[in-house]
Amino acid sequence: MINNNPLISVMMPTYNNAGYISQAVESVYAQKYDNIEIVVVDDGSTDNTKEVLKKYKGIKYFYIEHKGISFARNIALEKSKGEYIAFCDSDDYWLPGKINTQIQYFKEHPDCEIVFTKYENLFEDEKLKTNKRAMHEKLMEKFLKQYLPSSIIKKELFEKYGNFDENFSGVEDTEFLYRIKRKGANIDHVISDIFYIRRIHGNNVTLNYNKDTIKYITAILRKGVLNK
Repeated sequence: MINNNPLISVMMPTYNNAGYISQAVESVYAQKYDNIEIVVVDDGSTDNTKEVLKKYKGIKYFYIEHKGISFARNIALEKSKGEYIAFCDSDDYWLPGKINTQIQYFKEHPDCEIVFTKYENLFEDEKLKTNKRAMHEKLMEKFLKQYLPSSIIKKELFEKYGNFDENFSGVEDTEFLYRIKRKGANIDHVISDIFYIRRIHGNNVTLNYNKDTIKYITAILRKGVLNK
């Protein structure tokens, strides 16, 4: 049976997102749930991210040499103490009610290991909608009902299936879902309401990955392996 108030670790990797990270942090703290820790792994930012975060009490902040988002996620996972893992990338934000809705879902579905919510892409600049990488993101939104950063995961799932593959920085989330699906995890638990806002802007990691990675992830989507 789920603990009525389990500790939830919110992993927040960041790289030069000082202009966005306050909204991300405040959207987490605005949740009406009082057993949260935010774990920020700063992947070698050269802006004033650290100074921006000083006004928030209780954040676990770790600065590392720049090695990419997959490595940063794994460090955040290592530093997280929660029974459950949630995600809020530093340029994204949550909508109110996210945590309570997902925790209630876990209570009603005791066999569930990972539950997603719907998400929405927010284009900061209309011109980005014609960017080839952004168009790929729209393809993902169309075919992929599971978006990992929207999820809350029982931490034991990582112990069962492994951490993020650092060879796939930028699409490590989709690779992770593909892998755990192949190994037998049920990733069909999706709450129909939107609780995660994903900001698309000029510096998104996923707008800058290479052609080989695009081919890999497109092949996964076309095969429909995540939604079978």
